[in-house]
Amino acid sequence: MDRSDLRTRALALAVGLALGGFTVAAQAALPAPTPEQQAAAAAKAAQAASAAAVEKQQLDAATDRVAQHWRQRAAAQGWKVNPPTPVATAAVGNSGAGTGGAQQPGQGNPHSAPGTPAAGAAAPALPIRSEKHGTAPPSEDVKQPKTGLAR
Repeated sequence: MDRSDLRTRALALAVGLALGGFTVAAQAALPAPTPEQQAAAAAKAAQAASAAAVEKQQLDAATDRVAQHWRQRAAAQGWKVNPPTPVATAAVGNSGAGTGGAQQPGQGNPHSAPGTPAAGAAAPALPIRSEKHGTAPPSEDVKQPKTGLAR
């Protein structure tokens, strides 16, 4: 064996040992947090939640101010201004217990109508109507083949 072959083997062995040490370290489990650490984490989470609630209220107020300013300017310039859409808001601190945090139909959710079931409720199975699958008549705007062409 020559020297470059020995160096290559030694380098491969060193890399293998180094990587083997990393896998052992990666598999080691962390110790369970102490009660003090758990309490500190809970306090930090509560502080972050309250800060997020305050920021959300400030953002809502700023959005309302901007919308009101735009409505005033638009009316002054003669643009058509629609009344603001009423949106039901959840109480701060209430995470929607019992509803999974989802909005109820008709409460500011633009994707549901007041008569539609909530996201968690069982909806009646409706038949799927599709022009592609032939379970629905073709639309009126679809081109119809010309008939009565004689040659």
